[in-house]
Amino acid sequence: MTQEYRSFGLSMPSCIFLRHGRTTDNDNGVISGGMADPGLTLAGREQAKQAHTVYTILRTQGIINDTTVLFTTDRRRAVDTAKLFTGRVNGEYFITDPRLLERRLGDWDCILTERFQKEIKRIPNFSPPNEEISADHKAHVFDCLDERIAEACGQPIIIVSHGGTTRRIAAYFGIEEGLEVENAVPHHAISNDGGTNWTVRKFRVDDAGILQEEVLPKKIAKVATAKRTMESILLEYRSRITLSSNDQTHTLTIVNVDSTIINTLAHDLGQLLIGNKYDPNTVVVDEGSVIVAQLTKRQGEILHQFAKLKGIDLAA
Repeated sequence: MTQEYRSFGLSMPSCIFLRHGRTTDNDNGVISGGMADPGLTLAGREQAKQAHTVYTILRTQGIINDTTVLFTTDRRRAVDTAKLFTGRVNGEYFITDPRLLERRLGDWDCILTERFQKEIKRIPNFSPPNEEISADHKAHVFDCLDERIAEACGQPIIIVSHGGTTRRIAAYFGIEEGLEVENAVPHHAISNDGGTNWTVRKFRVDDAGILQEEVLPKKIAKVATAKRTMESILLEYRSRITLSSNDQTHTLTIVNVDSTIINTLAHDLGQLLIGNKYDPNTVVVDEGSVIVAQLTKRQGEILHQFAKLKGIDLAA
């Protein structure tokens, strides 16, 4: 998008945007793409209700009102969050725009874990089967913003969408991509020069009910993690790992594991390959030194593909 195209005259464009509340897939630690439709958890609904406090304060300040147009998608997690955030239980002044959908994640949607995805995304020139290209997703989100902000003619708009989409929206407003987007936390982008430059604030309401505003820096510092990665596990145990399969399942076995770390290693494997709510019966510690993980066909395929891309041979 050219800078000229994204200039909106002498108006003061303004956009309130947020990601949906916590979902069942979020609880399980697996990714949800544009085709997935998990519902909000009770905690996710509560997050959206808490965000309504921000909405109420912004309405009192005259920044938005109950006729401010809200753009969302047709996915339950987004629509339900939008209703709870605004208090518009019948979806008044809601417009569905499919360009705001989460990126389509292809064959691994709702199966690949969020933790494992972080590693896979760092592999150059690789995307999971039938996954939407990131540049294509960015393009249709930016097209949506160009159109919707321009037609608002300086009036504020609200967008309730998805995690990846929210990162794209933040990038459109000048925040470096890679922003860790929290569930149901409102942001406010505003431009004082007609859309050439933007300031983005994140809103919180403190225990006293006071609205707190944090101006986001243009460049987000990346936080390192100390958690085990799948690559580090495969490299450390490559001579002691086998991955066997039949028509429907795969079995990952690691032998001769130190007894002092075997339980935490089994837990890490469960979270990486299956998700936060993996059944302990599917990742079993046997005879004090062996880990056996029972995987679905697709989970096994993901692991095998990752190992192949990393040049690590898993014995059958």
